[in-house]
Amino acid sequence: MHRRRTAIAGLTVLALALTGCSQDSPPPARAAADPVVAEPQVEPSTPSELPSEEPSLEPSPEAEPSPAAAPKPTYDVARAQRTLADLGYYLGAADGRRGPAFRSAVMAFQKVQGLGADGTIGASTLKALDAPRKPVLKGSGPSNRVEVDLTKQVLYVVKGGAVQRILPVSSGNGATYAQKDGSTARALTPTGYYKIQRRIVGVREADLGTLYDPQYFYRGWAIHGSNSVPAGPASHGCVRVTRADAKWLLNNISVGMSVYLYGGRHTFTAGSSAPGTDSPTGDTGGGTTATKAPTKAPTKAPTTTPSSPRPTRAPSPKPTGATSPAASPRPSASATR
Repeated sequence: MHRRRTAIAGLTVLALALTGCSQDSPPPARAAADPVVAEPQVEPSTPSELPSEEPSLEPSPEAEPSPAAAPKPTYDVARAQRTLADLGYYLGAADGRRGPAFRSAVMAFQKVQGLGADGTIGASTLKALDAPRKPVLKGSGPSNRVEVDLTKQVLYVVKGGAVQRILPVSSGNGATYAQKDGSTARALTPTGYYKIQRRIVGVREADLGTLYDPQYFYRGWAIHGSNSVPAGPASHGCVRVTRADAKWLLNNISVGMSVYLYGGRHTFTAGSSAPGTDSPTGDTGGGTTATKAPTKAPTKAPTTTPSSPRPTRAPSPKPTGATSPAASPRPSASATR
């Protein structure tokens, strides 16, 4: 009898073990029967549901980057701002914030110093800030003027013979493009002596893109604001500046002011047979969305044909160590519309 009870007790323990009563693992039969269910809450259904952790590659020129998006600088930003302001590159407050205006000033400084122009301050730029190289002007005399060095891709505003401001620019990149009439032209920037002939305060929607506060110096070629001002040539031929710098230029240069462009690779001289010189490159004329009329009536159309403007004597300033360009062209009738 005792042996029988012992055998029954052993069978009961074995049965309990086989039925999976342990709370650490589910019964084998139930696990096999239940389907595997995906858990979408672990991975979001679309990547757009997560906030981006990557900073914008092309930030808006009107917005400053988030302090959390950029690493903490290893140099005194306010001190760099004061130095750049003293040198004519920066106009903002010395507040230690690395906004678009500061980046633009750093890029212009780097171009003049012959450094890689990325708009960020590294060891080489810091060293140059301690012993900056002065810009070399090509014009001479005390006259007020704008000089555009197409090799360095910078613009100098000269007042009384001294540099007042230095801006980074982007000029024609030499690429071939299609014009509205189906013909082709090259993205070239004119060199030589010109004058600001007309200006538009506000937005100009041209056939080749949007121009902000353009100031025209030859036919459809202008110095104008843009949302994209890279370190090198990138335009259809106009001289791009940042939109903030274009606003500043409206208050500091005017119709009739001399513009002297020199250097560069993708260029032409007025009246030459270079592709693109017979039709405005940056602005093809027509209607305007300007918020204000031009500040001064444009010069009358020349008596010669528009495709071959006849130059007059080059105005002051005269370049040093080089012959004066023979062109001070007037705008064509189509360009003054």
